[in-house]
Amino acid sequence: MQEERFGPLGNKKYKDYLKDILTSGSYVIDLVNDLLDLSKIEAGRAELDFQDVDVNGVLVDASSLLQEEARRARVILRMSLDSHLPGLMADKRALHQIILNLMSNAIKFTPEGGQVIVSTTRTPDGDVVIRVKDTGIGMTDQEIATALEPFRQLSTTRKSGGTGLGLPLTKALVEANRATFSIKSARNAGTLVEITFPDRKSTRLNSS
Repeated sequence: MQEERFGPLGNKKYKDYLKDILTSGSYVIDLVNDLLDLSKIEAGRAELDFQDVDVNGVLVDASSLLQEEARRARVILRMSLDSHLPGLMADKRALHQIILNLMSNAIKFTPEGGQVIVSTTRTPDGDVVIRVKDTGIGMTDQEIATALEPFRQLSTTRKSGGTGLGLPLTKALVEANRATFSIKSARNAGTLVEITFPDRKSTRLNSS
């Protein structure tokens, strides 16, 4: 109907109504998919395919997909990637979703002229750390706790849209990939999210 394949709709208002219907439908689909993914993870039934993943490659791919979104928001998207990282043992699709969620959130809550910086590094202990840092509006400790609860939305999130599952699902996906998730933020001082994958050697020793 939106493409008018069987003829013109006539009144312009019909097109406006169709746009609202499609937007609402997409919102419901996103909500259902996020809810299903979160439920599977919490029940221990998530189907993850662990393989050797080039983390920098995943970050570059995600950045390419979000460049246009950042441009429209007039937010600078920067990357600082450690070229000597080992491969990660992770689910590539899940890692891609994690990065997309975090970068999209950072862009959404960063005012015009701000920056989103995505970086990777390796700690002296051999852990691989992914960081997504922004110069956005930031959150208090209480707001962070609220944002990490399923279906709980901050007032800023409600104004920008969203299901209230993005951050809880992202954290659950990180932990399902045997990594740790942390947030540091302050009002009007931006937000830093860190995902830490333990050194693969220590992981193998602990599991043996």
